[in-house]
Amino acid sequence: MTETPIKEVSVQEGYALWSASYDQEENGLIFLEERQVDRLLAPLSFNKVLDVGTGTGRHALKLARRGAHVTAIDQSPEMLAVASQSAQREALSIDFHLLSLESGLPFEAGQFDLLICALTLCHVPDLAHTLREFARVLQDGGSLLITDFHPDHTLYGWRTAFRSEEVLYHLPTVERTKDDYLEAIQACGLTILDVAESLVGEMPEGYIPEEMRRTDGDKPFCLSILARK
Repeated sequence: MTETPIKEVSVQEGYALWSASYDQEENGLIFLEERQVDRLLAPLSFNKVLDVGTGTGRHALKLARRGAHVTAIDQSPEMLAVASQSAQREALSIDFHLLSLESGLPFEAGQFDLLICALTLCHVPDLAHTLREFARVLQDGGSLLITDFHPDHTLYGWRTAFRSEEVLYHLPTVERTKDDYLEAIQACGLTILDVAESLVGEMPEGYIPEEMRRTDGDKPFCLSILARK
């Protein structure tokens, strides 16, 4: 049997390639993540939202449908193109920006009452700087919702990966711990309200091989954190 070739790519190159199929895949991490996001956002009220690392606009579109004024940023023009097309099809007014987190956020302080950053920070080297920027642009009383590939994934050798044209692409992630996230959030003066660690075994049948469910079902797969400024 021929082994699937593996190619290591940068974050930029990886998401450029992934953009065409990202919304068509049955992704167990996204299943777990969206379930927690829906739970955590349900009781919140918000009007001005910043979606950092919007990708194909999964959360930006949902929040705009709820009537929020949404600004959405991402470093991938290819992913943003997909998000923009989806917004246009639904006649949703979302303010999309192409930019990297490395240079900070080009917004005034206290602009947003909700900032969501979904499945992104595992690719960001400077967590402390990024979270300080998040806190800066949040209003007092505003909410910060972070989700990510659980940092324990590095202990198990799991990778951010996708298949395209019979090649398995691996994207780099930063090695850190859950406490690194929590401490960086608290260092910005934010109060942590909820921490959820969704397990591999919580994914529905068909999302992962049954062998993985048996061997790794009790391992955390998605980290979700809600905090308030």
